[in-house]
Amino acid sequence: MWTFARWGGAFTPLLVGAMLVHISWRWAFTVFGGLGLIWAFFFYGWYRDNPRDHKGVNAAELALIGDARKNAAGHGDVPWKKLVTSRSIVLLWAQYFCLSFPWYFFITWMPTYLEKYRGVPESTARFYETLPLLLGGFGCLFCGLISRRLSDKFGARASRRALAIAGFGGAAALMAISVGLRNPMWTMVAMGMASFCNDLAMPPSWGACMDIGGKYAGTVSGSMNMMGNLAGFVSPVFGGYILQRTGGNFPIYIYTMAGMYALGTLCWPFIDPVTPLEPVKTPEAAAA
Repeated sequence: MWTFARWGGAFTPLLVGAMLVHISWRWAFTVFGGLGLIWAFFFYGWYRDNPRDHKGVNAAELALIGDARKNAAGHGDVPWKKLVTSRSIVLLWAQYFCLSFPWYFFITWMPTYLEKYRGVPESTARFYETLPLLLGGFGCLFCGLISRRLSDKFGARASRRALAIAGFGGAAALMAISVGLRNPMWTMVAMGMASFCNDLAMPPSWGACMDIGGKYAGTVSGSMNMMGNLAGFVSPVFGGYILQRTGGNFPIYIYTMAGMYALGTLCWPFIDPVTPLEPVKTPEAAAA
């Protein structure tokens, strides 16, 4: 899912650039909004709240699903005290803030950095801007492909920690390295690989939400994503403040982002990404 979310963002600027040759930006907005309506129409016809109601589900899948209504039962008693006092959840929120803070540079200040600071022509900059999102998508895909093998060999706890730490550490190093590269193309390759490493931490983060949250997985996922959106608000504003105070010194801003990645690295050794917030009640325990 995240791979295609990244790739959609990567190719949209190129698509918009091609469209603006023929139509105004207002019609470009209309076209993209129309795509959402088309998707909603087909999604409504395809999706079912209970998979048993879908005509494409076969007998073997029905047996595997079991009592879907029971498994998908709602709840209204979110244990907020347990959430805010859980070290793993609080650190999960913190690491996602650290993960998102640098990433938002790629979709906010990146064009200004390339065109104003690096002196890259707009047409070339548009292609360079695809690299972070394109390689980030490959990072999600790569992590998704290897995580199961690592989990089978080393256990889910160790593999998730290792992938996330490698992602944060690699992103911190590559963002710092990018500052010293003179060629804008190699600078963007370094930043693109930082985004690749960034997204190595995505599957462990969301997998941890599922396992820690249990039946409250939606609440844990939503609260973690809220911290990412908060970082998305703070990062470009903070960047503007730094650039204003330093006369457009982008290296200081980029080193700050590398520092945020380093802070995220420090969170993961203390996160237990597999132990549920509440013990799972087995049928045997419930009967007892």
